[in-house]
Amino acid sequence: MKTPKHINMRLAGIFLMFIFSSCLSYSQADWSSVDFTDEYKGKFKISGGSAKRLKKYPLFVSDYAVSQATLMKGSETSATKGVFSEVSIEGLTQESYQQMVNQLYSELIKELESAGLTIDKGDRVLRSDYVQKRVSKDKDNEVIGSTGNSEPVADKKNVTEGTLPGYGAFAVIRDLTFRPQDKNVCYTTNIIKEGNFDMKVSSKSETNLLSINFMVSFANFDGGRGYKDVKLETEPALAIKADVKLITTNGSFNKVYYKKTVWGGKDWATNLSKVNDNNGAAQWLGLARSAGYVMNADNEKYISELQAILSAFQKDIVRGIKSEL
Repeated sequence: MKTPKHINMRLAGIFLMFIFSSCLSYSQADWSSVDFTDEYKGKFKISGGSAKRLKKYPLFVSDYAVSQATLMKGSETSATKGVFSEVSIEGLTQESYQQMVNQLYSELIKELESAGLTIDKGDRVLRSDYVQKRVSKDKDNEVIGSTGNSEPVADKKNVTEGTLPGYGAFAVIRDLTFRPQDKNVCYTTNIIKEGNFDMKVSSKSETNLLSINFMVSFANFDGGRGYKDVKLETEPALAIKADVKLITTNGSFNKVYYKKTVWGGKDWATNLSKVNDNNGAAQWLGLARSAGYVMNADNEKYISELQAILSAFQKDIVRGIKSEL
């Protein structure tokens, strides 16, 4: 006897809500007490010559950014079947996110000063002959000057890429990048020429450079293969990776990185809604099944959790640098 279609849909909905509610059982951690270097395998290696340069010459935070994933895609395939799931995030406001980034940047500067480093706001770099020549050439992939009140920058994967690189969840295909407002920056978006550009800016201006990019994703995809089918479950999961570059005036690129992804809580997620499913067409036409979801976030809880993580994370980064001086 076949089960009526509407009952199947109802059972699927109940199962989905069961999965989602089980994902919300995690409580928010006290991130200020977390040892990031120990728990997430932080590595710091600053040579003696670089340490001397950090003490002698000022440090400029040449780029500080928080990239927030906005669309993610997971997949699970077998030899004959495939399941794909896309999920976007809703409920966050750009205003509160921007305010968080501004506050985190101010905290970072204070931490660096407390570590005994002399901070330059970018004036020394921007007035150097080398950087002035770069400005006059007006290269599209070089960003030099004040961020002003600029809007966050939207990015999406290239046709030749599976996902945007650098994220811990490995499934991000679109994001928004926020930078602190009214702060000087000096960086290039050309990843091939990035190292040479940073090295020359640092050495020519006699200024050490520090750049930090936190990459934040919001979902996880749990796949599996059964006897007759493949499956894919979508669940809320706050994940953060940090890309840190420390370049000293002797042309040295110092080692500052964390091997493991930081995973946060899930209390910020309020609902997971399915917006489409091509199950019928997939079975009829022999295509891969796909489903789209919207992850709704409580803005205040999400920002609070993320700010607590990033604040503690960057304190650990500064402590790690200080320990090498």
